Amino acid sequence: MSNQPLVTCIMIFLDAEKFIQEAIESVFAQTYPAWELLLVDDGSTDGSTEIARKVAQRHPERAGYLEHPGHQNHGMSAARNLGIANARGEYIAFLDADDVWLPNKLERQVALLSSRPEVCMVYGPTQWWYSWTGDPEDTRRDYIHELGVAPNTLLQPPELVARFLRTEGISPCTCSVLLRREAVERMGGFEATFRDLYEDQAFFAKLCLQEPVYVSAECLARYRQHPGSNYSATQNTGRYDAARPAFLNWLAAYLSKQDVKDAALWAALRREMWPYRYPGLLRLVQRVRQSVLGRMVHFFRLARARWLGLPVIRQLRGMQFRRLQPLGRGRQLGTPVVRHYWDRFLRQHQADIRGIALEIGTTATVRQYGGEALTRADAIDLAAHSPEVTVVADLARADHLPGDSYDCFINQFTTHLIYDIEAALFHAVRILKPGGVLLINFPCVDYYFPRGLDMGTGEPLFMYWWFTPIQVENLFRQVGLGEGDYALAVYGNLFTRIAYQLNIPAEELSQRELEYDDPGHPLLICARVVKPDNWRGQKPAYREPWQPDTSPAAWNPVTGHYSS
Repeated sequence: MSNQPLVTCIMIFLDAEKFIQEAIESVFAQTYPAWELLLVDDGSTDGSTEIARKVAQRHPERAGYLEHPGHQNHGMSAARNLGIANARGEYIAFLDADDVWLPNKLERQVALLSSRPEVCMVYGPTQWWYSWTGDPEDTRRDYIHELGVAPNTLLQPPELVARFLRTEGISPCTCSVLLRREAVERMGGFEATFRDLYEDQAFFAKLCLQEPVYVSAECLARYRQHPGSNYSATQNTGRYDAARPAFLNWLAAYLSKQDVKDAALWAALRREMWPYRYPGLLRLVQRVRQSVLGRMVHFFRLARARWLGLPVIRQLRGMQFRRLQPLGRGRQLGTPVVRHYWDRFLRQHQADIRGIALEIGTTATVRQYGGEALTRADAIDLAAHSPEVTVVADLARADHLPGDSYDCFINQFTTHLIYDIEAALFHAVRILKPGGVLLINFPCVDYYFPRGLDMGTGEPLFMYWWFTPIQVENLFRQVGLGEGDYALAVYGNLFTRIAYQLNIPAEELSQRELEYDDPGHPLLICARVVKPDNWRGQKPAYREPWQPDTSPAAWNPVTGHYSS
């Protein structure tokens, strides 16, 4: 063993004689040395029990054998919980007896989890493995399962739960995850009522509802496809479809018990539940789809899709992008895409808006998202332009503001306008109480005002920065924050960047276009910063910007960032 964190590998099995030896060997082949293997027998009646016992006898320092009293079968959830109860490792990994790990699975995922102390789980895509048979036809069937989210990103709760509901197939395979044992124990492990079907999805729903998760791009496990697997057997018998409403009803009850208020999550759950709540209506819809009218509608939809796909039509539809000015002659047409992303971020962190909260310019956002835990709302700005502004200060020169004063500070859509952004971040953290939360965003692209803006607060405002994730992380570190003190959420993709610049509102984009996050083309960076108890940030040397001698444009709230 080494000084590296111990990983407990839990392998549950039931009559897995054909594959269990290969699964065990894939654990022993790991390049990461600090692991233990717990073989949990769920009442097998074939030779897999003897195989597991022999491994435990030959390698007592590495492997252990577990079973239920009387060698009974209690189901997959109970078997996994038995392994968790006997785990000694700081981290936990699961491997079913018919799947295998690639040799560097633990090494790569331990490195990811160890470098992100705020994360409770890492997972990546899984290879759906048909080629194990050796049949050339099966070799061509292997594929990497779709993640459904942008890879190499940190996702805050409860975003993944809603995504798993909307697209059931993107839920991670258990063989591709690595978890912190303390987080698994904190949320109560697996739900024993799910003996086989949906035991993994119920577990991941509980976990992703409470904890941040990191999604990696690396495929490090193989999910064996064979007729005897639990998934294949239940698909063939029809039990899989029957189990879906039971899972959804359990999730609804669990969300209510946990007092979850996230509107997007509840909307996704209601969409999934309605066919089971109204089976008569579902049958009617199915009959309509199968009728002559339904087939005609389907035909015209296919014809429309083909027509829109014609090269000439694609060129015509793309003409709106061949323009020199944004749409709407500068007037905002709806919700800007960046505001859509920021609202999503704030909904995820409503619990942080509590106690004495501060916001720039107004208290509207604090009051909109703060609940009963909010006791006071203050606004800070360069001038007292409204009764809401109770703190008059330049955040980049806020030495006169007392430190350790606020439980929450919302700084939205201003960082690109602050030249001395390092000083502003220093004071933003300084005025928080220990444990206080800064919710802040950083635009990656935006409209530039060549003449600056006169917003009635004193000096004209100019845009100085467009940000990248690594730039934001460096800014946090320069003001005395460590990696565990902040978490970034990066939103946007190539299309949403273009849509935002063209003034196409979020209402005109599809859910797929809005939810696909591409780290290579970010639009908005959102960050949650928690002030550590022992924060010792050093005030940076102040810097003054050069500004052109020009008459600034007046801010127009109707045209917003497209003013000129």
